[in-house]
Amino acid sequence: MSMIDVLCIGDLDVDMFISVPEIPGFDQKVSGRNRGQMPGGMSANCAVAVARLGLNSRLLAAVGRDASGAFAVGKIRGEGVDVDHLVYRDDADTFMCVVMLSPSGEKSLIKLETDAYLPRPGEVTADAFEGVRHLHLTYGQPELARVALSMAAERGISTSLDLEPPDIVRNPHLLRSILPMVDTLFLNREALGKAESALGEALVPAHLRQNGEIIVTLGAGGCRRLATGSVEEVPGFEVRTVDTTGAGDCFAGAYLAARLTGVEPVDAMTRANAAAALATLEVGSQTGMPDRAAVEAFMQERIGRSRETSAETSELSGELHA
Repeated sequence: MSMIDVLCIGDLDVDMFISVPEIPGFDQKVSGRNRGQMPGGMSANCAVAVARLGLNSRLLAAVGRDASGAFAVGKIRGEGVDVDHLVYRDDADTFMCVVMLSPSGEKSLIKLETDAYLPRPGEVTADAFEGVRHLHLTYGQPELARVALSMAAERGISTSLDLEPPDIVRNPHLLRSILPMVDTLFLNREALGKAESALGEALVPAHLRQNGEIIVTLGAGGCRRLATGSVEEVPGFEVRTVDTTGAGDCFAGAYLAARLTGVEPVDAMTRANAAAALATLEVGSQTGMPDRAAVEAFMQERIGRSRETSAETSELSGELHA
């Protein structure tokens, strides 16, 4: 059996993308353009990102036995993700999201949750962990997270958790019991605020497992890493964004892929920023996710260009002061 670098547990869905001139408010109407349906889901997106970057990933998610489910599974399998441990629901439709895209590429989502939204805790079986190096999951259902994280701990597997604001708000009282089982915590600035409100104190690495790290994504601003005794910030890459859907999931997958191949944290953050930027260049959560060669080429171009600009600025400054 091949080694599975990252086991992703959580959601697999079908996203419907609609471009709108602006996000409508209550009792408002706008004209939109249907951009199509594509596979998505936070955990599925991360699994695809890891696979595109050359590592082996496995997805444990729930899906309905309907046309949407068959479509999503087929696409994920085509990316090389191990889907042998998916849970099929005969009596539920596949989970969907409606994604409204603004002209600037920012998004608003409506989750159409069904009984196929997430696996149930009892559906996380030991064989899903065979050959696994790392577990990545979401906080969508805390009891599911608790079971999976406990199974990872029993096997000495490193772990990461992606925290989203709606999930924190839905289960704030359980967050404190989940965090001590997490090695790497991914969240954005909004989720950081929600988490600190739930905890009643600042979120720090001491809330996680020993030597744990908190990665705060800052959108186009890059990311920040909090570890015991250190705070590191890495700027993002400016691109002409088309769709930010799934960019955070791509960031997490790219960061994990880098760290699992021995890349140091700051360099891993840079690679993850580059991968996430590239992922925003096309419509769809997974459409624009890059492979390793694309990330390397993008970084070489952007970092090389930045160094040239810096050198020219220094030369000009020297001439002005001569």
